[in-house]
Amino acid sequence: MLTRTAIYEGTVRDGREDEFFRRVRDELEPFWRRFPGVTAVRVQRLRSKDADARPIAMILEMDFPDQAALDACLASPIRPESHAATEAVMQMFDGRFYHLVSEGRTLPPAG
Repeated sequence: MLTRTAIYEGTVRDGREDEFFRRVRDELEPFWRRFPGVTAVRVQRLRSKDADARPIAMILEMDFPDQAALDACLASPIRPESHAATEAVMQMFDGRFYHLVSEGRTLPPAG
């Protein structure tokens, strides 16, 4: 499994947090769920962090079964639409977002 992670590093502008996350839910999540090949989408709103951690407002994770599925997602005509919608929502955000791709596995708890 591959996970494409978007890190939203920065802060939502004061007084806009509820609106920002409502727009993420209503405007962006539908795009993310429609990407071809995606098997799971996780949207994580940061609730707490270590004192010396970078300011992260949100983390988006999208799972794909393999590189071919991820490549199909990146080539999808949905992507430019999603990016344009993201740019509109980011007007309430001071910071940047960037992507990481990781390969992972899920482990059950010990004993």
